[in-house]
Amino acid sequence: MMRDFYLRRGSRLKLAVWAVVAAGMIGLAMPGVPDAAPARRAYPAPVKWIYSTGNTISSPVAIGADRTIYLTSTDGHLYALAADGALRWRYRIAPLKHVTLTRSAPVLAEDGTIYVGSTDRHLYAMNPDGRLRWRFPTDGEVFSSPTVGRDGVVYFGSNDGHLYAVSAEGALRWKYRIGVPVESRPGVDADGKIYVSADAFYALSPTGRLLWTYRADAALSSPAIGAAGQVYVGSARGVLHSVRDGKVLWSLPFSRPLAAAPTVGADGTVYVGSTDGPLSAVTPDGQLRWQHPIRAIIYSTPILASDGRIFVGSNDGYLYAVSPQGKPVWRYRPGHAATSIPTIGPDGTLYVGSHDGDLYALSPTAGMPR
Repeated sequence: MMRDFYLRRGSRLKLAVWAVVAAGMIGLAMPGVPDAAPARRAYPAPVKWIYSTGNTISSPVAIGADRTIYLTSTDGHLYALAADGALRWRYRIAPLKHVTLTRSAPVLAEDGTIYVGSTDRHLYAMNPDGRLRWRFPTDGEVFSSPTVGRDGVVYFGSNDGHLYAVSAEGALRWKYRIGVPVESRPGVDADGKIYVSADAFYALSPTGRLLWTYRADAALSSPAIGAAGQVYVGSARGVLHSVRDGKVLWSLPFSRPLAAAPTVGADGTVYVGSTDGPLSAVTPDGQLRWQHPIRAIIYSTPILASDGRIFVGSNDGYLYAVSPQGKPVWRYRPGHAATSIPTIGPDGTLYVGSHDGDLYALSPTAGMPR
């Protein structure tokens, strides 16, 4: 049996948030600022705490080794929150744009550096204490989420039509011209090869040399990389492709477009959502294992818990939990609607952003039948 949760919030907390925002110093890190959404307020289960940014949160959070939570908001800031939801600092990385969502998700390097793209055409590198380390300019907005390679090189795309490789010190290693906006997140395999989707699917060497391309009949999602070197991408024509070394291993058609990147499980199962709602599980050899009906568009990449549960957001505003067998476990609607890909913390806490600008921290057993 699936249990359904919904929480509405009052206006007093929102007013407190805007008071802090108005008092903030735009463009500066703000360590020590009191929490705008008190983390110690009692919320009904399954909510642990809520932090409000005041504007839509459309990207997943990143979590540091010290459990600091980093997130971006359409208000143009990068936020750092403590594990209890208290604000540690924020830094303005982009102008406020209500019509252009900040879609680049923060990514952490091993040394704790935070990388994130911005609509001001830069890639930002931030220290864990909220100080700017450097920013790298491009000639287009950076919607692509960066990826950090094993050698510390940062790969990301820009709407100027290039894929960039930038060192940990902020120096350009190379850039490859694709010719159309590059908004997908690059993938890097165990050998250091870089994969990125745009008008086609590109594979490049660690030095920026083109290895091969795969051209489908429609736009492609960000890639997911399997253990055997195969790469999975979904297309706007509703086909899930498995590709290796530029050759198609198999293609599985669906009835509607596949807009979000797939996810690969430990056993090789590929999970993907489509715009007609079903969450699908596909075997490594391209056979449909099961489908879980979600009657709304899925723009969210599925994520996997250690116990095999799958979490995915939907255009109906709900976050869904599905069992490894494809059975419903629970669903929860954060505020107006869930808008970001969920993230699982080291203790199992689920973090998901909402359309009305709130980050929700949910209990790892939220909604589990008792």
